[in-house]
Order: sequence, then structure tokens, then C-alpha cells
Amino acid sequence: MANTERLSVLAKVRESKKSVQDLLEDEAITGKDRALLEGLESQLDETEDALILGELTDQIEDLKAASRELGKVSKKMGQSVKKIQRIADGVADAAKALKILADIAAQAAAIV
Repeated sequence: MANTERLSVLAKVRESKKSVQDLLEDEAITGKDRALLEGLESQLDETEDALILGELTDQIEDLKAASRELGKVSKKMGQSVKKIQRIADGVADAAKALKILADIAAQAAAIV
């Protein structure tokens, strides 16, 4: 792998790591989500170190393992996002229904 390719991958790993660190600063993220992000940050840190310090030919299996682990974490995060989105959609539907009910009640009160 050329040095340019390694630097490109390193930039992506660092960008992902920064995004995770930014999310960890959000106190609203707790429990399993926080633990998942902390583990991801550690994995990204190890991957970054391998890219910076290691000889890629000596690190190929480690990099493949790191890639598999990051893929698993990404999949788990995607599943969490889907669950959160379903909840958010349900809350949005409830908000719409409440608004409709309030509008009907307001119209009924105006008739009386």
C-alpha cells in the first residue's frame, strides 16, 4: 500500500475519531450508547497508532481485525439509530395527533 493511501485512510480514521469524541462530549449520550462510543474511540485510536507506527506488512492482520470490529460497531450504531428514529417518529406522530385534537377542541369551543 502506498504512503498516500495510508495517509488517506489515516485521515478518515482521524475524522471518525474526532466525530466520536464530539459525541462523547454530549452529556445526553449515556448507558450502552456511551459505552459503545467509548469502545469505538479506543478501537479508532489503536487503528490510528497502527497506521502511524506500524509497518503495514506486519500489521495487515491487525488492520483487518480492526476493520471487522469497526464494521461490527458501525452495524450496532446503525441499529441503535433505527430504534431511536422509530421512537422519534412515534413522538412526532403523537405531537401531530395532539395538535389536531387541540385544533378540533378550539373549533368546538368557538362554536359554543
